[in-house]
Amino acid sequence: DKDSQLTLINPEIRIIEPKEKKISEEGCLSVPGFYEEVERPSKIDVIALNEEGQKINIKAEGLLAVAIQHEMDHLEGRIFLDYLSNLKRQIIRKKLMKSFKETA
Repeated sequence: DKDSQLTLINPEIRIIEPKEKKISEEGCLSVPGFYEEVERPSKIDVIALNEEGQKINIKAEGLLAVAIQHEMDHLEGRIFLDYLSNLKRQIIRKKLMKSFKETA
């Protein structure tokens, strides 16, 4: 539904309260079937352009703040696994490789 979509062109994030963090379970279609807890700032300010090219400013917190940061990570070449410890990443990588071999 177009009314429920949020389009942000050239978004920039400013963290409102750097010490206020939120731990949320995240997953991603880039790594289907895997979910892990990720810590992110809980309140952000987003400056971007909308579809009409107008500058917009959004103050986001909670789930919206997490979702915006998650999607911004994709624009910067990161996924939620990049926030995990090396050990957790290795475990997930092994499970992914095993599932790829089983479906090949």
